[in-house]
Parts: sequence; structure tokens; C-alpha cells
Amino acid sequence: MRKWPTSVAVAIPLLVCSVATCQEAVPDNAAPSANLFGIKRGNQTEVFVASDVSKKVEKAVKDTLAVAVDTWGSSGRFEYWVLGTDRAAAEELASAFCRRRVARGHMTRRDCLRDSTNKDHGFLTYQEIGAKALATGRPQGSAGHNGGAEWGFHRMTSSLPLGFAGALNIAGEDEQITILHEYWHSIQNAFIQTKDHKRRRELMGPVWFIEGSAVAMAEINSARLWASGKLPKWRNSSHPWQTLQQRMTNKMASVQQHRKACPTLLPSSYDGKCRQLAYDSGGWAIAYLMHQHGADVLLKSFHPNVQKLGWEKCFRKTFGQSSADFVTEFERFMDLPLGEQVKILPKF
Repeated sequence: MRKWPTSVAVAIPLLVCSVATCQEAVPDNAAPSANLFGIKRGNQTEVFVASDVSKKVEKAVKDTLAVAVDTWGSSGRFEYWVLGTDRAAAEELASAFCRRRVARGHMTRRDCLRDSTNKDHGFLTYQEIGAKALATGRPQGSAGHNGGAEWGFHRMTSSLPLGFAGALNIAGEDEQITILHEYWHSIQNAFIQTKDHKRRRELMGPVWFIEGSAVAMAEINSARLWASGKLPKWRNSSHPWQTLQQRMTNKMASVQQHRKACPTLLPSSYDGKCRQLAYDSGGWAIAYLMHQHGADVLLKSFHPNVQKLGWEKCFRKTFGQSSADFVTEFERFMDLPLGEQVKILPKF
């Protein structure tokens, strides 16, 4: 999941539908255990938007996901549900979501409506985030990978992408990073072929690794894709878009500001006041590992072996040390001057 604070920062065709136009798909049976998410070549993402979300936003989400698939490959069946700010439109989208789940034998309508409107990750929660942002003039947003493995697909939900909507001076580039971040989570999950939530959670690893990987992969690859022209720049904010080095420097400043109050630089849980370190410090930790072992180390070496070996053994095999030893080494790196730290970041 990626959230952002109240202060600021060759497309492949895919199926996109609004509540008004989306047709029920033919129910699909459970995928074979060797291919839980039904991974095929090409783009398997679907985007669903609430009726109050503009075509411009819809297209931007679609185009960014297409670039993500082109960059990292297909993660399998993938649904991205985008909320606007209108409650009735959110309820309508929730109903469309539930019609799909019932048609595919995933849930009863009653259970689905209870789930899709729950207080934690329900559609109304995401709708309220966007509505509050516009009502208060204080930018905020959230997007997350909210399960779906038990049904063989990636279930993604997002509040209104303010940067794509041209609202509150948020840069469209920030929304592109969010989508790359969330798509990377689907890639992480796609290598794990189990429907058991506890086992899946173990294989995903500690939170600093889960979120740090998504941060590093989104930040570094977005910079590379902008430089190559494969990802378009929006330039729709009055604030000049920062370079990769500047953005990572900001994360480093936040880490150094809060590290003394936290028991570890790399939290293993989403709980507690230090959870943001999992994203900021975790992003630096993964960037450090990528600098040492190659930009494709996660995609080509770590994730293909994690289910067979387990997370810790896979970490040892891939990176040549235990995760505990890495944490100690990384803490020494975080004590270096900033000028030394930024040298590990690629330049585009």
C-alpha cells in the first residue's frame, strides 16, 4: 500500500470500463495451483472507475499500468478499482465489484457488500479520502493491494488520483509512481503460489522488504522510464518535479529525523509510529541491495526462488548474508555522509 501525506509531492491495450459500460465476464474457475494468477503473456490488467471519475483520469491509470506491464511483465489477472469523491458513485462501483465477485463464485452478495464498504479498505474509505482532500484543500490519497489471491487475481483499490485529475497542484508524476508501486506489489505476489494468507505473508517477508522494494522499484524505474520517454512527463504542478536523487534525499532526511525515536531503521510490521521507516528507510535498503547485486536482482533472482526456499533462505542465497547481518551493514551505511549515500543511486 502507498499513502502520501497532506503536504507536497509503448502502451499495451487493456480492458477499461466504467460502472455504466462494464459487462460481466464469463465466470472463471480456480487457476491451476502452478499458476494461481493465470499468468499469460501480455497485459491482463483491468481498470474500473467510479462514474464521477473523468475519462482523462481513467486513461492515465490505464496508460501507466500498461507501461508497468511492459517494464516488468504480466503479474496475471489484475483489477484496479478507482474511486472518485461522490458517495453514490462509490456505492455504485461497490455494487459492480460485487456483481463480478458473485458471478465468478468468489463471494455471496451480502458478504461482498459488507467487505467492499468496510472501514479499513472498503470502497467508501477510499472515496472519503478523495472527498476530504477536495473539501479541505489538503492533498491526501491512498492506494493498495487488498488481497485477491484466494480467488486468483490481484485486487487493487485507489482513491481519486489527484495528480491525474489536475487537483490541488499535485503532480501527475506522483500518481505514476503510486501505480508503479502498487503494480510491483502484484509482481511480488505473483511469484507465490498459495492461497493460504499466513503462508503468503511469511513468504512476502518483513514489511521493510515488501514496501521498500515497491518504493525503490517505483522510484528508480519511473526515473529511468521518464528519461527514456516510455513514461510521459505531466508537468502539471507549479512545483518543479524533483530528480531521483532529490526525492531519495528527502526520504533520507525523514529517516534521519525519526531514527532516534525508533527501535530499528527497518520495521518488520505495519503497526506503530515508525511504520513510515518501512517505506523511506526500506526504499534506501533495497536501493542499496540493487546497487550491490544489480537492478534486476529482485525480478530475476530473489522472487523466482522465494517460494521454494522460504524468505530468509532466499535472502541468504540471493544477497550472500542473513537479513540480520544485512540490517547491521545497512545501519552503518545510514551513518555515512549524504554525499556518500547518494552515490549508490543510478543516474538517468
